[in-house]
Amino acid sequence: MTKAYRLKNINVHFQQKCVLNIPELNIPAQKCIALLGANGAGKSTLLHLLAFTLPASSGEISLFGQDIKNKLNSQQRRKIAFVSQHPYLLPGSVEDNIKLSLTLQGIPKSQHRALIDSALEQTNTVHLAAQTATSLSGGELKRVAIARAIAYQPEILLLDEPFSHLDSQHIQILESQLKLYSQQNNTTVIFSTHDRLRAMTIAEETINLVEGTITQSPLLNVFHGTFEQQLFHTGKLSINTNSSTQQHQAHHIAIDPQQIIISTVALKSSMRNNFKGRLILIAEDAGTVRLTVDCGEQFHVTISPESLHQFGLTIGNTVHLSFKSTAVTVF
Repeated sequence: MTKAYRLKNINVHFQQKCVLNIPELNIPAQKCIALLGANGAGKSTLLHLLAFTLPASSGEISLFGQDIKNKLNSQQRRKIAFVSQHPYLLPGSVEDNIKLSLTLQGIPKSQHRALIDSALEQTNTVHLAAQTATSLSGGELKRVAIARAIAYQPEILLLDEPFSHLDSQHIQILESQLKLYSQQNNTTVIFSTHDRLRAMTIAEETINLVEGTITQSPLLNVFHGTFEQQLFHTGKLSINTNSSTQQHQAHHIAIDPQQIIISTVALKSSMRNNFKGRLILIAEDAGTVRLTVDCGEQFHVTISPESLHQFGLTIGNTVHLSFKSTAVTVF
């Protein structure tokens, strides 16, 4: 499979603090990929790194197999489009903004009309072509910024929190457009979000970030704390892990929600982690049911709709959670 990016031994420092630490990351081409993580996890920093608007403090990065040592050349630059979380449009009409983008990318004027029309159509903004940039709503501004970005037909589209500050109607429109755009144009689309369900709806793959570090674990049961031999202390709970060595540099654990057993009575089993809590949320989650249980720390558990019916669970029930130490990922 062709790689859009390959990152190796990447570190990014701000004011002597490491905000991004990626030993290795391969990002496939022609896929729709979500960067998942809480605020401050490093999503925006990684996007700026991929857009080559921010240099790494150390490490190597390649673009479509070409090692990038300094700045991108014009041909490489044209392969990437980046839409920031708060995009800025210049004074003038929507069409003027798109035309300027094409000019700056060195696209011949003879191609402008067709490319502008195509970008407006793909983002459902044809009716906004003559409208001034300052008169656009938040949702319209995001879509026009994307139209400006895709007009010169980049091979990679980077989007920083594209759904922030949008109402539900505009979110649904943008979700459909991004998914369709990636499929129809064989473009690599990489967008950041803290919403796991939205990522699962749109993206083919996810990259999970916690405090600048990539983890393969789902970002549902992530806890910060300290180790004492094989025990991880969150400050509220002590969780048994399967770590055979002292993790003096690790400060997080993650627990797969599908590996947590829920019961209405305490189980007699060999599982080393057993907690009692209160059921505080029941939600649909991509064809399954996600339960949130407050045991001092909040745990997310994934079960089937049939199991929910069988247990007869309702909000406020007291339940018991059990999981093996091997279900805990240390990082």
